[in-house]
Amino acid sequence: MKACAPGKLILSGEHSAVYGAPAIALAVNRYIRCHSSFTSTHDLTLILPEFNWQVQLGWSELRYLNDHLDQRFQQFEQGLLGAGDILEAPHQLALYALSQCLSETDPDTGLVLEIHSELPLGSGMGSSAALSAAVTSLAQNLFSTPLNTFDMFQRVRYCERLCHGRGGLIDAATVSYGGMVQVEEGQVAQLPVQLGDHWYYIHTGAPTVGTGECVDDVRRRCGDTGIWQGFSKLTEQLRAAIIAGVDPRELIQENHRLLSDIGVVPAPVQRFITHLESLGGAAKVSGAGAVAGDTGGALIAYLPDIDLAELCQQSGYRYMAIEEDKQGARLED
Repeated sequence: MKACAPGKLILSGEHSAVYGAPAIALAVNRYIRCHSSFTSTHDLTLILPEFNWQVQLGWSELRYLNDHLDQRFQQFEQGLLGAGDILEAPHQLALYALSQCLSETDPDTGLVLEIHSELPLGSGMGSSAALSAAVTSLAQNLFSTPLNTFDMFQRVRYCERLCHGRGGLIDAATVSYGGMVQVEEGQVAQLPVQLGDHWYYIHTGAPTVGTGECVDDVRRRCGDTGIWQGFSKLTEQLRAAIIAGVDPRELIQENHRLLSDIGVVPAPVQRFITHLESLGGAAKVSGAGAVAGDTGGALIAYLPDIDLAELCQQSGYRYMAIEEDKQGARLED
């Protein structure tokens, strides 16, 4: 059996969504894929080929890991662990998502679960949410009852709390529902509109600081300020511009200024964006960004008449045209 879940890019509202402001994001056609096969043994083998990594454990060990990670999350809530320290290794998230799909009795067979990712880790494309969603889609069909989209979203959000210290709405909603999604005040709505042409994803490199730490740092410095009202207004304006097919460059440029003001755009990334703007384009961090280091993860850019190849090569960045995924997490043929 096979399953996949798309990555996501936040168009507007990162950080401000934590304070109740709206955020909009798009599911994109880069995926985490899972493939399973039953075995005659009574254990689980997890394989991550891209990392040349494999682990084998019994079903009882998987349940123990589930309880262990729940305890570590409680330690986080008590202030004894940082948000980035709840998981002791990235693969534990896949195992935790799998454990949530088991019944009270252990499976009477073994399982090989192989996971492939097209998403860079920790770089603003929702890799942790997509991993949780892909594993959940597969395991629910193997061991339980398939979840509807809303329940999938809630399950992904629950699992993802282990990565960031809280279960964010926007990543879980976007990878579960697919298409363009808006979240505001805890509510999720799908937007029946396509993004259009000239939009690009630029990967500036994985940040040295995790999403949870980045969000906490911004909260300490800016949580009680009025800057979030500006973010909220911009998000509403960008949504209207996308629906109307209006040129969004001025709005993206202003969004970049606000993200720079809260300190999540590293200096080299700021210089790159300034260069793009001088050529007539616009770009902004998409995701948490970074409060330290020289890399900021994902950017989204609107570039009607600019060739990104040479610019990105000079900075050591990768890029691709943004293409939408409309289906969200699902089984594959």
